[in-house]
Amino acid sequence: ATAGYSGTATAGNYGAATAGDYGAATAGNSGAATAGDSGAATAGNYGAATAGYSGTATAGNYGAATSRGSVAVGENGVGTVRATRPKIKGGMGAMLTIAQESEDDYGTVAWKSFVIDGKEYHADTWYTLKGGRVVRAEP
Repeated sequence: ATAGYSGTATAGNYGAATAGDYGAATAGNSGAATAGDSGAATAGNYGAATAGYSGTATAGNYGAATSRGSVAVGENGVGTVRATRPKIKGGMGAMLTIAQESEDDYGTVAWKSFVIDGKEYHADTWYTLKGGRVVRAEP
């Protein structure tokens, strides 16, 4: 499924969905979803979701998500986010990487990788970087 700018695309399990800027792309389990800038990409369990600048990417359990805005993954997922004000969260066992960019030139100011272990980092909790440290994001 493919949609143009400000469009919506949906694909079933094992399918691929792509939407343009400001659009939404959704794919079922083991599918791939991609959305442009300020768009939202959602993939089910074992799926992959990618969103552009200021976008949001979400993947289910064992899935992977990347974005230049915010990312959420399920249990044992993998997530990477990079932005001037990045946010990320994951289920138990998720491996997360968060990078903060400079607002002037988009260069990397700080980055950290961590695992949701239920002790130091908790499942379904939004995190960001502050002073180079991983901290809970304000709602």
